[in-house]
Amino acid sequence: MEPDSGMPAKPRTGPGTFQGRGRSRGCAGNGNCPTRPGLTQPGRGSRTFPELFLPILQLQTGAEPPPVPAMPTETERCIESLLAVFQRYAGREGDSCTLSKREFRAFMDTELAAFTKNQKDPGVVDRMMKKLDMNSDGQLDFQEFLNLIGGIAVACHDSLILKSPKP
Repeated sequence: MEPDSGMPAKPRTGPGTFQGRGRSRGCAGNGNCPTRPGLTQPGRGSRTFPELFLPILQLQTGAEPPPVPAMPTETERCIESLLAVFQRYAGREGDSCTLSKREFRAFMDTELAAFTKNQKDPGVVDRMMKKLDMNSDGQLDFQEFLNLIGGIAVACHDSLILKSPKP
């Protein structure tokens, strides 16, 4: 038997892989989320960004993976952080791959507390969830969650551009 290199023996397709429509569909409400294990369980086989995602990239492109750097890049650490935060809140009420309305509220009240505390309208978080829930299933999957994060990042970027001195 060959030593385990961390790479799958052959490319797989179907649920739980990133082939097909561009993102995993392995989270069908059954808790089988392909990104859940490892990142938030220190000491229980935790894996870093390169260890977790280089095999996926190799499956998509068929190319040989580059050597794994000793330290993750700043961007890789940011992605790890987003995954860990999502996973910290997802699954408290069932499906470990989605945020329920209550889990989303807990995320907003804790991670974006300055935003929620400064809202005069108590229904703003519920309306945000409804708008982010693209498939109207009452839950936010990771892609829908990233739409929120991306929107906040764009708003911050736009604010910085407006405040920066023009050359």
